[in-house]
Amino acid sequence: MKMTFLVRWRISAVAVISACLQAAAADNNSNSDGYALKGTLVTPTEIVEDGTIHVVGGKIQAIGKDIPLPTGVKVIETKAFIYPGLIDLHNHITWNFLPRWKPGQKFANRYEWQQIPEYSLALRTPHDQVISNPPPSSTRPPAQEDLACDANRYGEVKAIVGGATSVIDSLGDPRTDPCIKGLVRNLNSYSGLHPSGKSEELRNAVFPLELTNDDVKKLNENLSDPQQHYALMVHLAEGKATDASSAREFRMFRARGFLRAGVSIIHGVALRQPEFVEMAKAQVGLIWSPRSNIELYGQTTDVRTAKQSGVKIALAPDWSPSGSEGTLEELNYAAVWNAGQNPRVFTDAELVAMVTVNPAKLARLDDKIGSLKSGYFADLLVVGSQETDPYRALLNARPTAIRLVVIGGNPVYGDEDLMQGLAPTGHLEPVSLCGTKKLLDLTTENPLQGKALKSWSDTADALTKALKPSGLAPSELASCP
Repeated sequence: MKMTFLVRWRISAVAVISACLQAAAADNNSNSDGYALKGTLVTPTEIVEDGTIHVVGGKIQAIGKDIPLPTGVKVIETKAFIYPGLIDLHNHITWNFLPRWKPGQKFANRYEWQQIPEYSLALRTPHDQVISNPPPSSTRPPAQEDLACDANRYGEVKAIVGGATSVIDSLGDPRTDPCIKGLVRNLNSYSGLHPSGKSEELRNAVFPLELTNDDVKKLNENLSDPQQHYALMVHLAEGKATDASSAREFRMFRARGFLRAGVSIIHGVALRQPEFVEMAKAQVGLIWSPRSNIELYGQTTDVRTAKQSGVKIALAPDWSPSGSEGTLEELNYAAVWNAGQNPRVFTDAELVAMVTVNPAKLARLDDKIGSLKSGYFADLLVVGSQETDPYRALLNARPTAIRLVVIGGNPVYGDEDLMQGLAPTGHLEPVSLCGTKKLLDLTTENPLQGKALKSWSDTADALTKALKPSGLAPSELASCP
């Protein structure tokens, strides 16, 4: 496999300088005047040509066409489109270092492919050897924890390369896995969106029907609490439309009291109009992952009927072994799928909303992320394009077109001119993406206690070595033409 992500580059004296670099990066981004980016702003409900977005202290201070800026504030002309950072509500981050899986057959439901030897050999066994060895393990030995964090870091970088600034389902418990306090916002474990010490209000349940009665009771109590903005994401009805076991899951889901506001169903391939009508009435959302559905089952969710029924829909890639490498690529896939429907199911603006404002609403975080608004967190995606239409520009963009990714005001990834312009004293590592040079800043990640900040090339090397006994190599960061 072509290893475009490997960059033979080492950090010299990293144990000594990493703390200084993090402090320098923090000072750069917490400047009292902040910085401003100019470009075509896609809020995403409005388009502001020749607009300016002013970032101060990790949040959007002001946004508009002719906003006043403090004297001397750094202003960078991007000559590009500026969107909210993409929000991925369905992923399995620690699996995304593994190469693509091609089982060569279609399945009736998820239970089928999880039982075949090919899945165990290609994915389950190498994943468990890296993440938890021996499984199950509540506390890993230091060396194993370090390797698990490598996999998590790889998945987060892959998410960023795909335009995402927020994800779910990273390594695990923030109390035992400190490396999840990493680069992207982990919405169900460490988002950085709430006051220090406040627990996250989003729960991701891969197997919701296996929850204990006590857990179900607690979840329903949280969802009923008007003082919280609790959200629950559940994997449900993942299989062919004709699969009875997948369809039956919805009845069990309803019986457990989960048909209520704040809950979203991931997949829902086996659901039909009566279920979608119930979902819309109860304000239950839908998270759609078309590529993985079609790869594994030969069909995807009936999103036309879901939309007509009034269900709010978000789009997410599932995981890279059978889905897209990242959120932007899944958006590309959905746009091509949509173009083949007669009539088309979604407008271009609706597709963009499905990776920005819609997932923010389903996560009950739409007062913080998902839109470009004053007072919101400065999670930004800057994309270069020859397109004149700002929605088409994103739908047709490949990962190499991403010029900049900003999370909480921190420039973490992008083209050399923008990264060096915003973080001249930052610790920038080169990354080759499909022959294009990008720069990555890992200093916003919290390293393990007593550990030096790990470089990107060392992370890739560690995973390459770990996979070698299985005859595998880490996946690409993005699909190249």
